[in-house]
Amino acid sequence: MKVFIAALLTFGAATAGFAQSAPAQPDSRFTLPGTVSPAAAAELKMIFGLWRGGKAPAKPSGPADWKASYDQLETMIEPFVAATVKPLGIIETPDRLGDVPVLRLRPARYKTGTAPLIYVHGGGYVSFSAKTSRLTGALLAAASGREVISIDYTVAPQGNWRTATDQVLAVWKALIAAGAKPATIGMFGDSAGGGLVAGSVLKMRDQGLPLPGALLLLSPWSDITATGDTYTTLAAADPSLNTESLSWGADVYAAPADQKNPYVSPVYGDYSKAFPPTLIQGGTREIFLSNFVRHYQAIRSGGHEAVLDIYEGMPHVFQTLASHSPESRLAVARAVAFFDAHLAHTK
Repeated sequence: MKVFIAALLTFGAATAGFAQSAPAQPDSRFTLPGTVSPAAAAELKMIFGLWRGGKAPAKPSGPADWKASYDQLETMIEPFVAATVKPLGIIETPDRLGDVPVLRLRPARYKTGTAPLIYVHGGGYVSFSAKTSRLTGALLAAASGREVISIDYTVAPQGNWRTATDQVLAVWKALIAAGAKPATIGMFGDSAGGGLVAGSVLKMRDQGLPLPGALLLLSPWSDITATGDTYTTLAAADPSLNTESLSWGADVYAAPADQKNPYVSPVYGDYSKAFPPTLIQGGTREIFLSNFVRHYQAIRSGGHEAVLDIYEGMPHVFQTLASHSPESRLAVARAVAFFDAHLAHTK
């Protein structure tokens, strides 16, 4: 438990350090309502205590600065992520699909014959890798008994929205070419990864490719234009994110003229056409809350199945941040049940 908490604190501090900007955020960002579970409150209070004293980074001035920040974060958090994932008993295997690097995460209680889940990590499109973000994938792998294939897409500014979506499609095409049945495969992503999953599926559809059987979007960054009510109303309440630093990543991921492209900000997609059943999860302490609501409404308005699953008092990607809490365990269980209900079974 002590190793797990140390890993969580360091991982969270690194994430919050990227997200926060000077001057120091108001204390209201780090308060918790009495309506969250005691377990979640205990985990989050320790993390918030560390974040509150963290130093906000300066905006990277160019590609070299971005790369240095990326490398520093990778080096700092990898040992702690490894310690956190170890108790889950996940077998980790680097691989390549469609000439894109991936990390296969196979649980100890792997259900033989089940199709994989594809995972796309978050990090504001500029941070983390398949390796340093693997706790999210490991949690879903362990809970579902399925192998998770985490895509190690090229983050910005080395890559951009075109290269990232192309890499997701390359992995998808490789799996199909190898004989995988699309309706048996689920896709999921957290934060920027949630936006990238949905945007990539819109791109698949527009290219006439078969679609996954179901999607899970964890706190998805569905609109990178900082549009929506909660970008204002929750700006002083979100302990993890703020619009200033988010805009840094948005602008190197997509030029302003491209930021409403549905492959970039999938809330603007055309959902009158085919789209998989989608579960959207998030918390009430996120400036992205409007993203979740708007994206849910867009999918539903197109006549497709969507479920909006919101958790009281929870911050951004709480499933990983407070993974020992009842809220996280319930969210993961609901995600697994959603995939089990909607993914076709192999025969």
